[in-house]
This record gives sequence, C-alpha cells and structure tokens, in this order.
Amino acid sequence: MSENSIPETMLAWPLFGAGMEKFGKNDQPCVVPVPANGDDELLVRIDAIGLCFSDVKLIRAGEEHPRVISENLETDPVIPGHEAVMTVVKVGKNLQDQYQVGQKYIIQADIYVNGKGFAYGYAIDGGMAQYSLIDQRVLNGDEGCYLLPVNEDTPSAVAALMEPWTCVMASYMIDNRKAPKASGAVLAVFGDNGEYTPGELLKKAAPAEIVLVKAAAATVAAFKGAFSDAKITVSDSLPQASFDDIFLCNCDRATTEIAGKLCKRNAVISLIGDYPEEAWSFDIGSIHYEGWFYQGAKGNDLSAAYGRNVRSKVKKGGCCWLPGGAGAMGQMHTQLAVENPDGPSRILISDMDNTRIENVKALLKDKIEERGIEFVSMNPTEFASVAEFNQAVKDFAPEGFDDIIMLVPVIPVLNGAAEFLKEDGLMNVFAGIPAGKEGSLNVNMIASKGARYIGSSGSLTAHLRHTLALAEAGKLNPVTALAAVGGMKCLKEGLQAVIDAKFPGKTVIFPGCEELPLTSVDQLTELSSGIAATLDGNGFYTKATEDCILKQYS
Repeated sequence: MSENSIPETMLAWPLFGAGMEKFGKNDQPCVVPVPANGDDELLVRIDAIGLCFSDVKLIRAGEEHPRVISENLETDPVIPGHEAVMTVVKVGKNLQDQYQVGQKYIIQADIYVNGKGFAYGYAIDGGMAQYSLIDQRVLNGDEGCYLLPVNEDTPSAVAALMEPWTCVMASYMIDNRKAPKASGAVLAVFGDNGEYTPGELLKKAAPAEIVLVKAAAATVAAFKGAFSDAKITVSDSLPQASFDDIFLCNCDRATTEIAGKLCKRNAVISLIGDYPEEAWSFDIGSIHYEGWFYQGAKGNDLSAAYGRNVRSKVKKGGCCWLPGGAGAMGQMHTQLAVENPDGPSRILISDMDNTRIENVKALLKDKIEERGIEFVSMNPTEFASVAEFNQAVKDFAPEGFDDIIMLVPVIPVLNGAAEFLKEDGLMNVFAGIPAGKEGSLNVNMIASKGARYIGSSGSLTAHLRHTLALAEAGKLNPVTALAAVGGMKCLKEGLQAVIDAKFPGKTVIFPGCEELPLTSVDQLTELSSGIAATLDGNGFYTKATEDCILKQYS
C-alpha cells in the first residue's frame, strides 16, 4: 500500500463508556480520521482482530476496568481490540532503518513502560479499527519491542489466534517462588503461644522488613537473633500494609481471612500448623490476576511449606478435569491436555453445551485414541441435581484429581470443583474471576495435603514468541480454535456471539472487509463457490481460504 492510497477516514469501534450501548454509535462503527504518525511512530493497517471475552469485560466495565487509563471515556474514548494482526503502511522518518512498509506483525498487548501498564486495546487504541498508531510505548517498552514479525504464509485469521493460544500456554509456565523473596517484606501472625523458627530458607532470603503479630517471647527472640539487619516490628494487631511473604501460624479463621489478603503482587502465603477440614474464604480473583500463591506445612518451621507441589504443568499420566473444557478457550486447554505426550491419561471435560462438547470430541478423536486416553464428557444440565452430577464426577475420579483447569469464571462452580482435588492436587484458575472476588477453599488441604491454586493473566513477549515459533514450525495447530469470521460492520454482532457462546471456538474479524457477514467456519463454503477447494485435507481454513475471502469482500 502506498502512502497515497491511505484514506483520510476509517471505520472504528470506540468505547464511550461502560456498557454495550456505549460501544460504537447506534450499534454501528464510527467514521473517524486515520491517525497521522509522527517521526517516531508507525501507522499500521489492521488485517485481523480476534474477539475475546476480555473485550466484553472491558466494555462492561468502562473506566472501572483496571487497564483503562482514560478518566472519562465519553470525551476520551479508547478503541478496544488486543488480539491484532497488522501490516505497516507508513513509517516515521526516525524509524526507517528499522521498519519497512509491508512488514506484518502481531502484538503482545501487555505493554509496560517503566513498570506502568499501557495495554494495547485498553490504554492504547487497539485493533477494532481499520488502522492503528504504534508509538514508542509499543516499540520501546520495558520488554523492548512488543511487535513480533509474522511469516507471510500465515493466514491473518490464524495469526490472530496466537495471543489467546499464548495465554493458554503461559498458564502452564507460571513460576511461583520456591523460597521467600530476597530482601522482601515479611508478615508472620501467630494464633498460639508456640515457639516458631524462621527456618533456613527464610534466613537465606534475609528479608528487609519483618512484622510479628502476637508472637511469643521465644519466637520474637528467635527472629531477632536470626535477622540482625532487618527492621523488625512486634505488634498485637495486623498492620495496614502489604507483604511479599505471609506466614499464618495456627491462626483462626477470621485472622486468616484478613491477613491472607495483605499481599503484594506474586505474594506467597503459608499456612503453618494444624488447620481444620473447613472451607475458608480466599481472594480467588487475585490468585488469577495478582499471582497470589497459598501453601502450607505442619509443624513450626516457617520455611517448611516452600517447594511442595510448586508446579504449573499438568501431572504426567494423571487425572485431569476441565470444567468449561469445550468453550472457546477451554477447547485450547483440552487440546493441549490431549496432545501433550507428557499429559494426563484420564481426562474429564464438563460443559453446558452439547454442540461444543461434540465438536471437541470430534476434533481430538484420533489423538485421544493414539494416546489411549480415557476421555469422558459430562453436561451438568443433564443431571437431575448438583448432587447427582457431583456423584458422577466422583465415580470418574474416586481419589480426586491431580489437576483441575478451571475455565468457568463462576465462584460456586470453582468452590464445588475444589472439593475434588486430591493430595498434592493443583487447580489452575485460568478463568478471569475479578480480583477481590472470594471463594471457599479447604484450609486443611492447603496446609497439610499440598493442594495448590495458581493462575495467570495475559502473557510475556517471550511466551508469545514461543507460541509463534511452535505454530510456524508445525508443532502447534492453532487453526483448530477458529470458529467464525466476519467483517467490520458485524464486529458488535461477533461480540454478542462471544457473550452467547454461539460458536465453538474463536471469532476473528477482518476490518478491511466491511460487508463480510458473520460466518461460522463450517459455512464458509456458502460465501464463495471457490472456497471449498481451498480447505485442507481435514477441512481446515488455509491461506488460500483467506485469500479467497479477501478477494471477494475487501
């Protein structure tokens, strides 16, 4: 595309406030000026944009969304869209030795500059527009450049799936700490008069700050003797501060539920001692969004909990349950569990949509047979009661599950599933339950039996680069997640389809195809008589399929 062919105006879907009615104008995209790039900026054409439930959350929350920096979207709107594929159409004069017109990229949307978040599609105008401005925040952020080049042979609709696939992959690459944070802030709260020792790992970490609450004299003496260089505060009440490592030693429920939330990002909370077989309240959302990690151990050594069941990968040959495992993102997790040679040998997926369940079973049938997996699906709505469904789950895994991949962002569902974790079981809270939302977890399982809960939000550029490399090397087949495509004018219809779970997978929009109707992949042949011949041997979308669609609708 030459500079002379860049239009003066474009279609875009700005967000003017909270709610779907504030997205665009009168349910239509807006005509806005194509942004002019400066000397240190790129102008890109948006070739494809994937639709995500995170977009729905943004639209519903408006200014209240934690990644939005606009204080008033009505006067300072943002254009959503973070799963973007783009082509450079104009290069600022100071960047011409680094970038060229025609280069194709995907973007890592979790952009940070000096530690502050400027997420693409949240704080920076995103891909729900025909053109987008890429500035120095993207090109020169904390991780360097947040653009990753894409092979020209990769269809844009498939490239748009790299970001969601990366979020899935990254959730199995979480690196929780196996020791207290070096030079960190420590809180230790004591529920009895026992004598507790810091242990070797805590001593080695040499925390800079330690707060001891209701500690016995012998415990205070042990800490003062071990940490002569630390600032140690002894108190009878909980502080109004946050900490990197928290130790709750035989504390009662009320104290545990309050102190267990005095956490910095990526905090580790250790339940030390004997805890009852009861479900207490924890901030489940912050496990996902803030990386909080709850662990525990018996005895009186504060370092003893570190290192037990600190993993993020599913257990090889284990028993795995994926609640919501046939949804758009759940399908990707299920595919990974089935295709992973080091994955589980017994898999249960539960979902409330039989069409989605059958789609996943058909998609993965050959691999399930090849690996000899015992694969069972259940629809909770087909059981007469929750108790009957729970009994069926228990019959499948009478000893419990090694791994539960939670793909349903509903607290009661999570609470119920957590009861089925076995000793040293792991729940991956992938579903985006908002930070501050609380759920009930068995404290004895955490303290004494190694049950762990992990979660992650988004991904790093290294994760995206890893996923892209796997896909381009043929080691990952991301196209299996593509369920529908559409054009710019039906983008809002596509988001409603995401809300309604209309398609068994991901929807991708081509902003340059204004009139392309929202179409499921199994009906693509109805768009053009030539499309059938472009599908591969398994009936999947290809670059030739995309070329045919673009030729007709661009």
